[in-house]
Amino acid sequence: MHRQASEPFAAVDLGSNSFRLLIAREDGGQIVPISTHREGVRLAGGLDDDNALSKAKIEEACAALSRFRERLAAIPRERIRAVATSTYRVARNGEALLQRSEQALGLPIDIISGPEEARLIYLGCAHTLPWSEQERLIVDIGGGSTEFIVGRRYDPELTESFPLGAVTLSQHFFPGATVTAGAFRKAEVFVRSRLEVLQERYKQGWDIAYGSSGTIRAIHEIITENGFGTSITLEAMVQLRSMLIDAGHMNKVELAALKPSRAPVLPGGLAILLGLMQELNVSAVEPAEGALRLGVAYDMLYRSDGQSGGDPRTATVARLQRRYGVDAEQARRVDTLAQTLWLSLGHREPDSLLGWAAAVHEIGMAIAHEDYHRHSAYVLEHSDIYGFSEQERAALALLVLGHTGSLKKLDRGTLTPALLPRLVCLRLAALFSHGRADTNPAIALATSNESFVLAVNSEWLGERPLTAFLLEEEVARWTKFGVSFAVHVKGSAG
Repeated sequence: MHRQASEPFAAVDLGSNSFRLLIAREDGGQIVPISTHREGVRLAGGLDDDNALSKAKIEEACAALSRFRERLAAIPRERIRAVATSTYRVARNGEALLQRSEQALGLPIDIISGPEEARLIYLGCAHTLPWSEQERLIVDIGGGSTEFIVGRRYDPELTESFPLGAVTLSQHFFPGATVTAGAFRKAEVFVRSRLEVLQERYKQGWDIAYGSSGTIRAIHEIITENGFGTSITLEAMVQLRSMLIDAGHMNKVELAALKPSRAPVLPGGLAILLGLMQELNVSAVEPAEGALRLGVAYDMLYRSDGQSGGDPRTATVARLQRRYGVDAEQARRVDTLAQTLWLSLGHREPDSLLGWAAAVHEIGMAIAHEDYHRHSAYVLEHSDIYGFSEQERAALALLVLGHTGSLKKLDRGTLTPALLPRLVCLRLAALFSHGRADTNPAIALATSNESFVLAVNSEWLGERPLTAFLLEEEVARWTKFGVSFAVHVKGSAG
C-alpha cells in the first residue's frame, strides 16, 4: 500500500456478531479515525447444528456489505483491507458465503485464523492503552470465538483462540432468550472445561485485564450504570447474573444501558466472562477502546512503511526458517531464480508470495528428507503463521507442496490463474538449483493462456546433462497434468 499521510484508508471487520468499518488517516505514526459504521448482522446466529449458514443470514450479510461498499466507494481498493473471523472459518458452506460476500463488498476478503485474529486484536488494543513494559492480558469475546492475548508493549507473546462466542453460547444454552439458573450452571461448566488449558499456559492472578469486544463494553456499561460496581468484577457479574435469572427471559429484563440488540446474546457473553475470570483469577476487567479493525489498520500501516518490524509475514517466514534450520543460501538461490522467471513473464516487481514460498519450501527437511515437501506443507497448514490470511496460508502450502516431484498430488482446480505461473516459476527455480550451487542459467519464461515456454541457452544446457534430463521430466509432468509446457533450446545468439 503506497500511502501518503493525508490519504484515508479503511479496515473492515466481519465478525460473527457485528460487521464494522473504520475509515482513518495516519498522523505521526498513529491511526486517527475519520468515520465508523456498524451493522449488527449477528452472523453466527444463522448457523444450524451442522454449521451450515442459512440463506436468509447470507442475504442479510450481503445487504450490509453492499452498504459498506457505498461508504468505501471513494477509497482506492489497494487502501482497504477486509478480514473475516469465526463464522467464515467454520461455516460448512463458507465458500459460497465468501464468494457472495466478496461480490457484495466488491473487494477481496481475507479469512483470518483465530491466532491471527488474536494478534490483530492485541495490536489494536495496545495502541489505545497507556504505554507499559509490564505483561498485559487482553480478552475479546466475539460472536463465535473468544481470543486471549498476553503481551508487552506492542508485541503479543501468547495467543489463544477458542470457539466460544456470545452468540453461539446464547443460542445453545439460552434458546429463545430464556434464562434459568440451571442453564447458567451448564454454560459456565462448559466454558470452564474449555478454558482450563489456560491454567497451564497463562499465569494465574491478574489485578486487571482488558476487554476489546462489544460484549465486554456492554457488560461494563450495565454494571456501572446500574450501581453494581465501578468495574467488571466477579461480585458485580454474579449480581447481574442473578437479575437475569430472576427475570427468566431477556425480554423481561429491565436494566439501564442494555440495548435491545444486545439482550439476546448477553447471557452467553456473561457466562464466558465469568468462566475466564475464574480460570485465570482475574480481579477486574476494564474495556479497551482498540479492537480488531484498529489492529488491521495498524497492520496495514506497518506493511506499507516498514514500521515496527515491517510486514509481519516476512517476520513469520524468518522465524520459520530459524526454527527449522533452513539452508538460507539454498532458499536465497531458489528465490532469486524464481523471481527472475517471474519478472520475465512481464511483471514489474518481485512477488512476495513466491519469495515466501522459496524461503520455507525446505522446512520439512527438519522432519525427514524423504517427502520433505509434504512435511513442509503440513507444517504450514498446522502452524500459527502470523500475518497471513487463511487464503494466503493455503496458497503458500500449495506452492510448497507442489514445488517438486509429481504433480498428481495437486488438484488442478486449486491452481488458479494467479497460482499456476507462481508454481511454474518455483518448480523451475528448484529444478535449476538441484546442485545447491549458483549456476546463473540464461533462462526466460513466457506464457499465454496458461501455456508456458521456457527458453534456455543451448551451450549452457549442453554442459549440464542432468538438468537437461530433469527438464524433459518436467515437460512430461506438466503435459500429463493438462498444462502446455515446452522448452525452447536456443543458441547464445538467440
